[in-house]
Amino acid sequence: MNEPLDLERAAIEHDRDLAWELFDARPQHPQIPQLTQSVLARAPQFTGMIILLAMHRRACGEVDEARRLLHDLLGRRDRQYLGALRTLRDLELAVLDYPEALRLAELVLREDPDADWLDRMELASATAMAVDPETGWAMLDDAVEFCGRTEPDRSAGALGQRSLRFLSLGAPPMRFLEATQQAIEADPSETLLATALAYAYLFDYRPEEAKELLLRVLRQDPTDEVAQGGMIVARAFLDPIERGVGTMQDLRNGGMGEIAWRILRDTLFGTGTREALEALETVMPDGLARSLRPGLDREAARASGGDDKLLEWRDGQIAGSGGLWGDGTAFRLMTGREIRDMDQSMEEHPEDWLQWDGEHEYFTQLLTDDAGAYLFEGAGGRLIRRAPGVADQDVAPSFADWLWDRVAAFGGDDARPGRRSRAAATASVNPGPPEAARGR
Repeated sequence: MNEPLDLERAAIEHDRDLAWELFDARPQHPQIPQLTQSVLARAPQFTGMIILLAMHRRACGEVDEARRLLHDLLGRRDRQYLGALRTLRDLELAVLDYPEALRLAELVLREDPDADWLDRMELASATAMAVDPETGWAMLDDAVEFCGRTEPDRSAGALGQRSLRFLSLGAPPMRFLEATQQAIEADPSETLLATALAYAYLFDYRPEEAKELLLRVLRQDPTDEVAQGGMIVARAFLDPIERGVGTMQDLRNGGMGEIAWRILRDTLFGTGTREALEALETVMPDGLARSLRPGLDREAARASGGDDKLLEWRDGQIAGSGGLWGDGTAFRLMTGREIRDMDQSMEEHPEDWLQWDGEHEYFTQLLTDDAGAYLFEGAGGRLIRRAPGVADQDVAPSFADWLWDRVAAFGGDDARPGRRSRAAATASVNPGPPEAARGR
């Protein structure tokens, strides 16, 4: 095909650039398809427009059409092959098809001898979700080291990306802490990371450092709700110590660090008890739904001594129906009255409840098997099984985690980071399309 005349070429390039600008401002803009098709009609060699159109279709929720466009472009193996490959990889990561994203990420590295640290991080993220978390986390470390050797001027960005991905992939808080300290040293302006690092300090029982970090974030943005919540937690650590009514060991015994880290997770990713119950509502089997009693009003739920969010949702479960949860046990939800009566019995007849210490022990009863065993929220917010004559057993990191396990078992979407995680797309930074696609 002959090159268009200068004026025609200028008009084509204007429409191409306008299409990208519209996408940057509003990915769902309805004029994008018209512009991309107009450019392609006049200059079919500008196949970067196909990548843009695919990205627009994905933004509009038309994932199958976006995938089709990219596969067609890959079949041409033209100058946009690598750009299409990367865009398709990112699409599959976003829609949680981790095995396919892993295949494409590996293909990018095979096809491009100049693949950068970000390509290696995409491979690491897909590996963490499709193969093994530890392997993926180690690959993120390797990608940071690779960036330091090949593009040292971008090291701050690589350190920040690693921390964000650790957070979204469910890495342990201490691993996140060490990585994020390095990221904040490289770029102190990253407020999300600074706030998350403060929660990691709380997990590590370093409340003074957490408070100082949160104060810095709040000076920059006094309306930051996550930082505000962190400051409340930090004060909950420090107040009893400053008043001389508690010690750091008391906080450790109560698992306050675990609770702080879980608060961050639940705030950022919407993985608390209330959200789990909402997700459960849409997927639980009919038999289980019929076994649950109607919920209490807010005042009655709060007065029961149980978990008010749970009791507002459902006030217990019919005796003998615990097996309907499908976890291989007979535990069913307790009613508010059962919890209140149990608390009263403990207070009046402590000799009948020798395993329970209502005066010095924190617990909230949740489920029973009607044979003397209970599941309750205990130290650190952990879900614990207690039965006569046997030692307590940890069942789940929290009651919310137990609920999310049930959601996942019933075929629902598990929002927790590192699972079938919508969180991965939420917390990581989208680097945008390959620059080559913006050219031709």
